[in-house]
Amino acid sequence: MVNADNWWDGLVRDRYQAVLELVLDAMSDDYVTVEIILKTINEWDSGSRPETWTARSAAPVSRPEVIKSLTELVREGFAQAYIYDGPEACPVKFEPDKTRDLWFYPTQRGMNAVRQFPGKE
Repeated sequence: MVNADNWWDGLVRDRYQAVLELVLDAMSDDYVTVEIILKTINEWDSGSRPETWTARSAAPVSRPEVIKSLTELVREGFAQAYIYDGPEACPVKFEPDKTRDLWFYPTQRGMNAVRQFPGKE
């Protein structure tokens, strides 16, 4: 028999993992803002990943979900926050309540993870 609490915890954990993957994937081609991440995920381009990619089940995602995922990805070394100073992107400390002027890009560790996602050669 499945315990309802365990079942719910599993759904929440699976969704959170899926959102983490979607956010990391959304930033894998260029520096992106929170708004660009939201648009990339919520306006899915079927040519970028197979429709069968399990993480797709988490879409659409909300701004708070994206910020929570970015917080985790930066903390765990999968992504870096940047601010543009002229034409150069300069790494900065990520503060979840100050995302307006920030751009994000995966670290090498993040890019290695992205290469494991379906459809990425």
